[in-house]
Amino acid sequence: MKNVIVYCLLLVTYYAVADVPGNKPRSNYNVKIIGLQQYNEYTFYVQDNDASSELKDSALIHIQGGFGAPQCVNVWAVHNKSEEHTDTLYFCSGDERESKMILVNINNNRLSFSVATTKRMKENTIPFSSVNNKNDNDQFNKNKNIMYLISLLSFAILIALVFFVWNKNKQSNLQKSI
Repeated sequence: MKNVIVYCLLLVTYYAVADVPGNKPRSNYNVKIIGLQQYNEYTFYVQDNDASSELKDSALIHIQGGFGAPQCVNVWAVHNKSEEHTDTLYFCSGDERESKMILVNINNNRLSFSVATTKRMKENTIPFSSVNNKNDNDQFNKNKNIMYLISLLSFAILIALVFFVWNKNKQSNLQKSI
């Protein structure tokens, strides 16, 4: 019974320290879509937060970063005469750290893109306050390091307790055999 409790405590400690994808910060970035005017027979659409709208040439799409599940923006095209849909392009938070300009291509009803240029964004794109983002992120990193330290100390205490219980059981077994 004691072994089961110790194993459960070890598993709980392991999963408490595990790096969960929802806890990672994701940065904002922008996607500027160009080259839509050469495909007059298609109408382009963008969907963000369950709301779709028509997309024009040189449109700027903002991909919101943050914590938790990644937020995605979908881009697709519909042929005006046959009403066939092309493939969908997905731009999700956390995929990129830099803004980019993309050139859209349609070949055999397949939507693809190539990166035209990139533009470096600010390093800190998830604001915690509007005054000074750098200091707020430093505090976040300090708290994260403190949490790692607490987790490490808890694990060391757990190992010490397991050792003492094992040593006591070993000594009691030796006394019974004598």
